[in-house]
Amino acid sequence: MFRQLRRLCGHIVAGFIPNKYMAHHVKHLIEYGILKKIKENKQLQSKEQKGKFKYDLAIVAIMKNEGPYLKEWIEFHKLVGVQKFYLYDNESDDNTRQILDAYIKDGTVDYTFFPGQKMQLPAYNDCIEKHKNETKWLAVIDLDEYIVPTKEDSILSLLNEQNDKVAQIIIPWVIFGSNGHENKPDGLVLESYTKRARHSWLYKAIINPRLVFSMGCHEHNVAGRTVSMLKSKIRIHHYHCKSWQEYKQKAARGDAWGGMDAGQKKYQRECFNRHDLNDIVDTTALRFVEKLKGK
Repeated sequence: MFRQLRRLCGHIVAGFIPNKYMAHHVKHLIEYGILKKIKENKQLQSKEQKGKFKYDLAIVAIMKNEGPYLKEWIEFHKLVGVQKFYLYDNESDDNTRQILDAYIKDGTVDYTFFPGQKMQLPAYNDCIEKHKNETKWLAVIDLDEYIVPTKEDSILSLLNEQNDKVAQIIIPWVIFGSNGHENKPDGLVLESYTKRARHSWLYKAIINPRLVFSMGCHEHNVAGRTVSMLKSKIRIHHYHCKSWQEYKQKAARGDAWGGMDAGQKKYQRECFNRHDLNDIVDTTALRFVEKLKGK
């Protein structure tokens, strides 16, 4: 009953907040109960020092019709230290499930069919509720994003530098353009798209899932320190455009944050041209290509 009252209060208060990102955070904090969450986080922090987790690093992502990229994306992240993938399938109708079968059977992927509109944050929150005590670190990214260490071979060596009070690690985005491709090329994403914007903007985060108040898209409301990593050490390669052919396919599957209508409005030629920045050649990820082709 009290949870239902908090949920109602959360909806009412959030209705007065024009920024939907902030409204989501406030609604979640009221619904869950701020004092309860703070108490829980203190208990978990004391356990953290003794904690032994099944995984050092996992990824949560929501996806739809990402079949052509799934194997490369999973195998790349396995190469750089990711041990578990919590994948939420937002009504794919391609061969996504068939590609994932082997990964599900060997325990690499935890698969959840997750239908509906605007399901990105619900998927993230579901993962936190169910799996927060399984993994020490949880990366929150999309299927067109690759976490690339620039010098190290593994992300884990960078994460191990952080102390127990760190709740969120901010990693800068670098956005890659089309490399002039109108149609989908035959090669891997990492080798086909090597030109990016000169400057980076925005970011994604790797979190301690036990120290989260509420989930966002790019960063999260956490109880603990937020630290930022240097682009010279690690960054997220965001293959937002790929080819124009592939970009148009994004409109057909909609947007996990804004829904089908938002996706169809967003993924148009004007938006493609605005993000199709090929200022400099970046070959940082190419050192992984030979190993990926052997998989």
